[in-house]
Amino acid sequence: MIKSRLDILNKSSESSKAISLLGGEKKKFPARLMHSKLEILLLSNCDIQGTCFLRMTELKILNLRVVYCTGVISLYALTFLPKLRALHLDNFAYFSFLGNLTTLVILSLRGRAYEDLADELEMLENLKILDLINCAFSGRFQSKIIRRLSQLEELYLPRSTISNDIFLEIKFLTRLRRLSVEVHSLHCPLDFEFPELDNYKIGINCFSINFGYREMSGFGYTFDTARSLKIEEVFPYNAFSQLLGNLESLEVSKIKDEYVECLTNKTQQKVLVSMILRNLKQVRIDYCKNLKVVFQMKEVEENEAPLLSNLKILRLQRLPDLSCIWELPTQHVRLESLVELTILHCPRLKSLFSLSLAQSLILLEKLEIIYCPELKQIVTELEGEEGEISSTINSHTSLSFPKLTKLYISTCDGLEYIFPTQHVRLESLVVLTIKKCRRLKSLFSLSLAQSLVQLKRLDISYCDEMKQIVTELEGDEGEISPTINSHNSLCFPELGNVSISNCYGLEYIFPTSMSPQGLQSLTLNVGACSQLKQVFRVAKDRVGNDSMLQHQQFLR
Repeated sequence: MIKSRLDILNKSSESSKAISLLGGEKKKFPARLMHSKLEILLLSNCDIQGTCFLRMTELKILNLRVVYCTGVISLYALTFLPKLRALHLDNFAYFSFLGNLTTLVILSLRGRAYEDLADELEMLENLKILDLINCAFSGRFQSKIIRRLSQLEELYLPRSTISNDIFLEIKFLTRLRRLSVEVHSLHCPLDFEFPELDNYKIGINCFSINFGYREMSGFGYTFDTARSLKIEEVFPYNAFSQLLGNLESLEVSKIKDEYVECLTNKTQQKVLVSMILRNLKQVRIDYCKNLKVVFQMKEVEENEAPLLSNLKILRLQRLPDLSCIWELPTQHVRLESLVELTILHCPRLKSLFSLSLAQSLILLEKLEIIYCPELKQIVTELEGEEGEISSTINSHTSLSFPKLTKLYISTCDGLEYIFPTQHVRLESLVVLTIKKCRRLKSLFSLSLAQSLVQLKRLDISYCDEMKQIVTELEGDEGEISPTINSHNSLCFPELGNVSISNCYGLEYIFPTSMSPQGLQSLTLNVGACSQLKQVFRVAKDRVGNDSMLQHQQFLR
């Protein structure tokens, strides 16, 4: 491929305005191209002589990547490019003469940088975009050079080598609209405020969290957002107040307050909390030992748009005092964009959603709950006059989670049931895992089980009080009704693997309404279930005889 491309270039190149040779193979740049009228040149692992640039008077964009010990040209050769506007250098060790490239508007550097770079950068006074995010400095990056680059509109700084006074320099960049920076602590005057920014990724004292786009230590999957804050220990509300109005991603850890200041209106706010809650797409809170409530508002204007309607990912972990997630007027809250919810180690949490909130979860794909021993119910129904759970749930107040594919619940000793009503549908559920939920007596009502047409894997372990997986309606004398017909029969067409262990009270796995004929490819693993009587529960006919076999051959 490289040979053929180079052959074409050698035969005819005068008409070319853009050439890309970014493959990993070592190659030699054709010397005859020195007379071309190129505007864009992208090179990787290419042996090129500095003299090749002498006649490239139209070149505007240049990408040079050095790999495999190819020859390194002097940047002096680039000073003969009068129209050069954008430059990316990858794995260059020395930057002498970089400061002479005063026509540059965009500069991106990648690889290791030495002390000479700072002196060269501060001479590039026409720069509008400076990207150093993948540049490793041998010493601490000198923040003072930033002040000289007064035309900057976008600034992307490297991790870990930035001095804490960088923000004192940033305030002089009056044209700045995009910023990516991470420092050990916020070092600025009490009255300091960030300038208004269109896009930003700012991290304060959060080096335990990977600042990349994909994942963070202890937090799991994330997605890229245009405006994000990552803060540990102290939330500097005043400094960030100008940024909160369009904040999309908030990640905080080790804050000692009972609330996250920008998520509550308990105190006087410079920015309306309702505005913040409408724009948030991702919230992650970790190890805030005094936090009691996550989202908190007492009053909302009637004509305001729904709160949290753009929230896609919510992850709460290691919050020992958390007793409530949303202390909000539920009629003004919609979780219609929520895709992933993860709750880890929140021992005082008793429920997750009100019924109205749960009904808005139309995009929820993943729900994970681990170590919430006081959690009694995932969805709280309306209470009756005597405090009992109301049974007035009907088709008009039914629950459907049309996108939920994965449900994982572990170590929730107080959980009495997973879903509260007969009118629940989980038609997209693929994997269900339930572990160490000792008070659970069953998993599904019959109607819920009938909706599990995509279920492929079911794992249950250490559920001591579980007697049956699917609850069927009982007859007058407590026996399972034999009047099962095609309208209420049960089938799991995709179920391929069932694993059950250490469920000491389990008596039946599959209900009477289910036929074994559709489960010939099922792998069933059962262990330490000492009370198990039947794999398929047997209904009694009128004379008391078994109407189907126990099908013990399914046990493996």
